[in-house]
Amino acid sequence: MVEQGDIARVRSSAFFDARWYSDTYPDVARTPLDPASHFARIGAFLGRDPGPQFSSRYYLAANPDVAAAGLNPLLHYLSTGHKEGRTPNPGVLPTGPTPQLQRLKHLRDLLETGGLDAGPRAALKDMAGGRDGPDAAAGAAEALALTAYRCNDMAETLHWLNVRHSISRDAFARLAPLMAIATARTGDTAAAEAVANTVPQTSALHLARIWWAKTEPETLACLNAALTSASLSPVAIEDGTGHAFDRITQSVKVGQAPDDGPVVSVLMAAYNSEDTIPTALRAMQSQSWNAFELLVIDDASTDTTPKIVAKHAAQDPRIRLIQLPRNQGAYSARNAGLAEAKGHFVTLHDADDWSHPDRLRHHVEFLLANPGYVGCLSQQARCAPDLRISRWTGQGEAFFENMTSLMLPTNLVRTCLGGWDDVRVSADSELLRRVRRLFGAHAVATLNSGPLALQRASESSATADKAIGMGWFYYGARREYFEAQLHHHATAWHLCYPPDGTRQFPVPTILRTRQGEQSETLLDRVYAGLLTVQNDALDMLLGWLNEDRVKNHKVGLVPLYATTMPIEGGLSIHPRLRDLIDGSNLRVLCYGETVRCTRYIRLPGQSVTEPHRYLPTVHEGHRCVLAPGQVPRDQ
Repeated sequence: MVEQGDIARVRSSAFFDARWYSDTYPDVARTPLDPASHFARIGAFLGRDPGPQFSSRYYLAANPDVAAAGLNPLLHYLSTGHKEGRTPNPGVLPTGPTPQLQRLKHLRDLLETGGLDAGPRAALKDMAGGRDGPDAAAGAAEALALTAYRCNDMAETLHWLNVRHSISRDAFARLAPLMAIATARTGDTAAAEAVANTVPQTSALHLARIWWAKTEPETLACLNAALTSASLSPVAIEDGTGHAFDRITQSVKVGQAPDDGPVVSVLMAAYNSEDTIPTALRAMQSQSWNAFELLVIDDASTDTTPKIVAKHAAQDPRIRLIQLPRNQGAYSARNAGLAEAKGHFVTLHDADDWSHPDRLRHHVEFLLANPGYVGCLSQQARCAPDLRISRWTGQGEAFFENMTSLMLPTNLVRTCLGGWDDVRVSADSELLRRVRRLFGAHAVATLNSGPLALQRASESSATADKAIGMGWFYYGARREYFEAQLHHHATAWHLCYPPDGTRQFPVPTILRTRQGEQSETLLDRVYAGLLTVQNDALDMLLGWLNEDRVKNHKVGLVPLYATTMPIEGGLSIHPRLRDLIDGSNLRVLCYGETVRCTRYIRLPGQSVTEPHRYLPTVHEGHRCVLAPGQVPRDQ
């Protein structure tokens, strides 16, 4: 999908030379396209260069992840590649991020993942003043804008977006949807529309306009403009009183793929989903790829979910209901469905989401046409029930990878991966990382699909859960799960997980227990401190842990952070410490957990003076020593 904004970025790039392009590739003159449109739509994917200073073939060869994703090399370089130190041609020596940009990333990590506030904010504001250079200043202003938006401060959001654009307008088109929505949320819808009209129209901009649509027909027009801009067929919204999200329906009959194509097994885990699953079922029944089976695994629901599914199954032989005798969690339920899947490919669908009728077809046709890829996934937008965008990426973009859309050969999942990790959240992204670890970073393509699915935003979803949720960044238990899985993937003999759910690596307790089952954990020792770099404090901790091991103590670790901490270690637990964590005798304690210990010890010689948003609650005897939002106690 090539949008007008992409063509405009090509045309305005210093690397694009229209005359050179036309002279070098004379066939361009025989097409109705101007040189910039030809390069954006055709030339880039033929390996052609936009000008003498940019080598498309070199860029794709040097960056297999870009090639695997099927991205336009010049557009990738302009958006993120140059910031990551990637080079436009072999004559330019590669450079890594500057020290200023490294510090920018570190401050963002502390503010977002680390859960600090005043310290990183003050440092970012200082950086936005420009003393570290324009790139760092622009990035700092952008980070402050995104943080303000997350905190629902629209005036502050607009202030920092304007600061960012005053430094450089290279990201104006990318951030225009966010800026327009922030403007609309201040009550000035005319100004919001003016912002939206200052840049080439994109699918994300059309979807953003739903924020100031006054009627349901206007909402539908915005949604359909977003879909058609992404080369997707329009939809309708049925008359009724329910949420618009649940009344989306096919407006035109899309072309049906042949029934003799490879069958796709779609696994839909459901638990007490009576209010939302009809939408998900209708979306699957409207798929233009007809060769699929929908396995709905009911995870011991106590409402009418199984009756609703059974009614649909009685009318559509492609739907099968699998009922589990006890509640096991979504990923365990999906593994139960995987065991019964008969399709050549397998993918997921959440019981509260909506997918465009062409979702399955786009994936299957891509994999059939590109057999070098192991799998593929597409994009989605997260929307409230009234279809307003409710989530952004860390770059302020509305569309992000849809993990449930990942489509892989069923036998590959069974024989090479075993299935999904048995945890409460994030096992879909963990499985994707396993695939890329086994088959290469470029083995799974991300289709530039636009809103091929809409993810429902609700207060009851795992993503919205305060303890195990996420924004555009990981924190708390999800962050620790991410760090633990990366360590396991890098050190394990194999990455095939047994179907019985046996743990392959330690994860936070809060991700292993079912919702409502969490209880206070009793430990002998809890150590808290800066755990990222090798120093005297870490050496002392390693000695204490050796003594604890001899005494068979149960021990918890609490990573702490400081704006002044060393950059080189990032926010990751030091590898020597990570090697010792087994999830039983030594575990990492996370936000949302409550622990009572015999003794609490802060690592000596470390200055940690800022409140931490994402701390566990820790009691030493009857004294509370750690709690979310507080400054960690010294002793």
